[in-house]
Order: sequence, then structure tokens, then C-alpha cells
Amino acid sequence: MTQFDDLLAKSIDPAAPNKAHLYLRGHTAMVHAACEILLAERGDATLSALGLPLSLRPRLNLIVKAAALIHDLGKCTDHFQKMVRDRGASPQLLRHEAATLFLVWPGQPLASWLMSAFPADTAETDLMLAAVAGASHHRKFSAKALAADDRGAGTRITLLAGHPKFMDTLNVIQRGLKISAPPPLQDITLRRLAIDRQLRQWSAHFTQLERSPELLGLLSAAKALLICADVAGSALPKGTRADRLAHPEEYTPTWITEALTARATADRLEAIATDRLTPADGGAPYPPRPFQKATAASDAPITFVRAGCGSGKTVAAYLWAARQHPGRQLWLTYPTTGTATEGYRDYVHDADISGHLEHSRRTIDIEHFDLYEGHDDGANRQKDRLEGIRIWSKEVVVCTVDTALGLIQSQRKGMYAWPGLCDSAVVFDEIHAYDDRLFDNLCHWLSHLPGVPALLMTASLPTHRLERLRGISVATHGRPLCEIEGPADLEQISRYQRHTTTSTWQAVQSCLNRGGKVLWVSNTVDTCRQRAIEAQARDLSPQVYHSRFRYIDRVARHSDVINAFKGDGPALAMTTQVAEMSLDLSADLLVTDLAPIPALIQRLGRLNRRARSAADPVKDFIVLDPRAASYGAQQPAPQWSPESPPTGQPEDRFGPYLRGTLDAASDWLRSLGDGHISQRDLITAWADHPQPHSPNDPEHFTSTWLTQSADSLPDAVRESTSPSIDVVLADDVAAIEGGQELGQYVIPMTLSKRQAKERDWLRWPTVKRYTPIAPADQITYCPQMGARWSK
Repeated sequence: MTQFDDLLAKSIDPAAPNKAHLYLRGHTAMVHAACEILLAERGDATLSALGLPLSLRPRLNLIVKAAALIHDLGKCTDHFQKMVRDRGASPQLLRHEAATLFLVWPGQPLASWLMSAFPADTAETDLMLAAVAGASHHRKFSAKALAADDRGAGTRITLLAGHPKFMDTLNVIQRGLKISAPPPLQDITLRRLAIDRQLRQWSAHFTQLERSPELLGLLSAAKALLICADVAGSALPKGTRADRLAHPEEYTPTWITEALTARATADRLEAIATDRLTPADGGAPYPPRPFQKATAASDAPITFVRAGCGSGKTVAAYLWAARQHPGRQLWLTYPTTGTATEGYRDYVHDADISGHLEHSRRTIDIEHFDLYEGHDDGANRQKDRLEGIRIWSKEVVVCTVDTALGLIQSQRKGMYAWPGLCDSAVVFDEIHAYDDRLFDNLCHWLSHLPGVPALLMTASLPTHRLERLRGISVATHGRPLCEIEGPADLEQISRYQRHTTTSTWQAVQSCLNRGGKVLWVSNTVDTCRQRAIEAQARDLSPQVYHSRFRYIDRVARHSDVINAFKGDGPALAMTTQVAEMSLDLSADLLVTDLAPIPALIQRLGRLNRRARSAADPVKDFIVLDPRAASYGAQQPAPQWSPESPPTGQPEDRFGPYLRGTLDAASDWLRSLGDGHISQRDLITAWADHPQPHSPNDPEHFTSTWLTQSADSLPDAVRESTSPSIDVVLADDVAAIEGGQELGQYVIPMTLSKRQAKERDWLRWPTVKRYTPIAPADQITYCPQMGARWSK
């Protein structure tokens, strides 16, 4: 007789009104119940999103139901049962989701029994699809399936398949799949070497299956739906009756249906756009601009809108959703947390609609800006993995693009959001700001999710990227890309001209003396800080804003800059790349370091942003050249000049940018000339400028979700950047340990090559288990200036 009187699926919660749902049988039944509702509500939407015929619905239902019923069978091991009882102190030789394969894979003890649920001609393939989906539900298979030799997990593990309570779970499967009684089993002992060899063989066998779009889509659908069913099957809404939990097989999670049927009407979405078109004095709304009307009228599966900064693209997006896709969940995605928060504040928070802000620091922004979503305790629960399913019931989701595109790389938030995403309309804003990998993920999304309408918006886009989007539209939908240009009257207004003064500080001082607003954008935080110190020495009172603040201070600095530019009187903001998208302001003078072309276009978008007619005066910009030999030796740097090529040494990199990128930007600036410049001039010059193609080969781009291999580890959505770590200051530890949100105090610090190599921070003490506490002699910090390394 086994040492365990029952088989647990989770650690026992002493506060649970009834513990039946924490055992293997009960949890399996509840996940199956959630699965059936998800299939009923989103089965067709899942197939449509993936471009699969609805005739596959019966096959999808069986695969996903089987995956839900078998996904946790591997929890019957002696290692898992011991671990779950001692709260994780005991290591497992084999993770439970991988252990399941030793029971259900073709040729294993339960395989023939389970295959009887499927049509004979697809039974073995469909069981493998269900098994791989089950093995993937924690996104750790197969690389992390087997414990490392040094984990102390031993060399053998036993599946307690002969346990009488295991048969109870098999009976749940029997009823769920409507098959014959399960076969009697005995305990099964596995050894390390045999486990490793067998997993490799099965993985190779599965990968060798015919790579058809149908199988690819069915596996991707099963992975996403199972992960969501597992989470939903573990979610117990407040007020759930204890007697229902005493009989999990009789419990129906009706809250899932309620969540998935809460969708915005056309009137409610259009009201958001109308509110933005209404003058501040409350007069009649302005009519939508022609490009906004064209966007709203587009029924194309992919719509591309290219319009200048401040032209009203977001209003066009809400009109598009209202008139083309009412009843779908609307997703508005942005490249940064700052732009996502601004998009939520400006359009959704005060609207008569249920909205959700989602990004890595959402709870801090919700609290700071008083953006609570109608739930007293909702803003403090993002740490719980169940937070992801709150998205299901929202009519509008505003987020960083990583949340949506994270689906392509099996990232948790994207997978959890599938019941919303598969029946959504998605806006991808500022796509020019995507790095190559992020753009690859977007293209993969557009190619493999043809049933999800997409609106792509940007002020500009390189020609080779636009050509790639055009190719996807033709290849995937058999029709040309729907392209809409922004308002010509606004984009052809002369807004800018290059300032030719020999003294940058003199130009800044002169603008401030006239009560003007100056935006100064540096390419690095250190340069930004140095220039701010110089400005203070000149009694210019700069507002400093960059990424190297405690997040709570960064939010405050963001507000300071916005308020300074909204108010009367002069203002000087010293910033970095964070100004390119997250700052909705209009400057009278722009001073910027030379940067890549799309970055310069975005920076210029903060200059003279409110100009509306040819009668409005043009505003000056100054470009400083990091390639010059004397750059960094004085403040400010020498100005870029079309007549004076840089004289610096041929380094490959200047701050975050490569020489070739800055050389291309210099050529582009030269092509603009010295006269008046419009937003259309910026874009036209870029389109005419020779552009290097992405170093990434799209043909070799891989998605860990849309793959027919058995592997499921999540992968990066963006390219890796300069090595950095998140740290906290010693002075903030007491507040964090006292219950304050860790994210409020985290400071992202870029590492030098020496720091990245020596990894000194690994020896620092930590808070909340993982976040390093910077020693007092390592970082100098000021709430107004931010952080810098002391050494």
C-alpha cells in the first residue's frame, strides 16, 4: 500500500471550504468543466482565428477535451505527491506534465484505451496532439522536464498508477470522453537514463509528423485552450458554494460564459471617438477627418494607416472597431508601458466601457493615476497568475504589444488571453518603433492568425517593411494590403526647420526667455544627466525624465514634464528615448542627438505638434552629432552639419546606436535641406532613402507556440538589448518588506561590459528572493535626477 492515502493535485489550502477540488480527481473534473465551456464559447472563434475550417470543430473538441482530462495524470508520481505535501521542498526527478506521457503516449498503458475516443484514421495522431498539449501546459517541456543531476532528485521515480484513487481519476476521463471502463494498472517505476532516452525518441517521433497547416493549427489551438482551461478550472469565484466543491464533477463554472459574452456595442465604442472629437467647450463634435472615415470603412483583414503624429489615428481606431467589429473584444497595443498607460488614461478610463490596462507595471500606474477598474482589490492582484483571466470579461484591453505578441512565443499573458484574443480586433500602434524581432513576431501573427482583424498604425515605416506587409496580405488573404494615408492638409504643413546657430545653449536660453518650451533628447541616460547638471548651473531649472528612476519617481517625472509643457511660461525637459512616444507634448525648440531615422521622426513629432495651418510659424530643431571627435568632451556636443562630416574615430557603436545607422540618419537629414520641412517631407525622404534590410531572415524565424515540435519553452518577443539588471536601494527595503509594491522601487540599471562579465550583483543581498539590493556605495540616486553608478 502506498504511503499516500490520496492523490493531491495541489497543496492543501486550510482555508478552503471543501478540499475535493484540490485532489487529482476533483481538479481534473473542474478543468474538464472549464474546457467544455471554453470550447462551447470559443471553439469556432479559435478555428476562425487560426484560419482553419469550422468542419474541424469535432476533431478540435476531442483533442482539447482529451488534453484537459489527461494533463495532470503525471501528478500521480511519488515525487510530486511528496513535493506538494512539503510545499516544494522535495525535488522531482521528472516534472508531472512529462510524467503523463509515460501513461498516455502511443504504446504506453493507457494509449489504446484513450485512442478509442478518436476516429480510427486519426486516433494515434490526435492522441499525440493531446499529449503534447498536455505536456506543454506549464510551458517547460521538454527542456526542463528532467531534473539536473545536481538537484538531488535521485535516479528513479514511481508512477502510482495502481493507487485506488488513481482509478477514480480515470473514471472521470471515461465519463468525459464517453469510452469504456479503464484498464487496471500497476505502479510503474522509471529510471533517469530510460526517461531521458524515451523523451528524446518521442519528441523526434512527433516532430517527424507531416507538417500540415491543419495539424499545426490544431496543436496551437489545443495548447492555448488547455492552458486557459487549467487556469479557469483552478479559479474559484468568491461566494462559490462549498457543497458544489464537495462534488467537483457537478460544478459548472458559469462565470466563464458571463465573462466571454461581455462585449462592447458599436454605440459604446463610437462614443469614445465622439468624445475626443468634441471641443473642450462642449460644442458640436468635429466631423471625422477623411482618413478617419476611410479607416472606419475598411473591412479588410489587415488595414495599414500611415499618418503623422497628432493627426488622430487613435480616434480612427475606435471608429474602425465600432463600425467594423462590434461584439469583438478590442485590443489597443503600444510599444511602451508609458504609451499604453496614456492610451488608457486618455480614452478608456472615464469612458462608459469596461476597460483593462495591462503591462508589467500596471498596478503602480493604476494606483498613481487613480485608474481603478471598479474592483477594490483588483489592482493588487497581478502577482497571481489568475490575473490573466480578468482580461476575458473586458470590452477594451489597452496594453504593451508584448502582451498580445507574447502569444507567438508562448509567453504566459498572451496564452492566458487567448479566449479574448481569438475573438478580438487588434490595433498595433507605432509599429515603426518595433525592433526586428518584434516586427518578425507581428508578421508571424498576421500570417498565422488570419481570422483576427488587424489595424496597423504608424507615422512612418521603412519601405522594405511595408513591402513585407503587402506580401503577407496577398499571400494570406489573396488581396492587396488596404493602405490609408493620413490627412494631407496637416502633413504638408511646414512645421520644422534646422536651427543654424553656433551656440546650442544660447538658442535654448533665447527660447526660454520668450516663454517657450524646449525638449532636449539625449541618446544615453548619462549624457542626459550631464546636460541637466549643466542646465542647473545655468539656472535653467530642467525637468529630467529618463528610464533610470525608481518607477514611482519616473511616473512623477513624467507628470512633471507634461504639466510643465501644458502650463504657462517657459519649460525645459531633459530626456532620453522615452520622449519618442510616451510624451504627448508640443515643443517650441527641439535639441536632439543624432539617432536612427525613425527615432528622429518621432522626436520631431514632439516639435510644433499642435500646428494646424500654414499660418502657424515653423519651429527650430538642433541636431548634435555623437560621431564627432569632441562629443562628450564638452556640453553640449558639436552640432551636426551637412557640410562637416564627422571627424571621430571609426567606432562601431555610439551609445546605443551603430555607426552605420547614424550615417544613414545623417544622409537623410542632408536630403531634407535647410528650408521649411513638413511631416510628409520626413516620410518621403525616408521612403526615398536607401534602407538596409533586416539582418534577421524571416524564413528562419521560429515561434514556440506555432510549432509542431514538442518543445514549449517561451521565447523572447523583442531583441535583447544592452545587459541590465533591476535593483532596489537599501533605503527602500523596509517599505518593500512592509508590503509596498516591489515594482514601485525597482531601478533598471544598464551594465558595463566589465559588470556584465564579473556579475558582482550575484553576491548582493536580495529582497523578495530575487531582486538585488544595491550597496550604498554602488549607486548614487536623486528622485529628480535619477540613478547613476558611483564607480
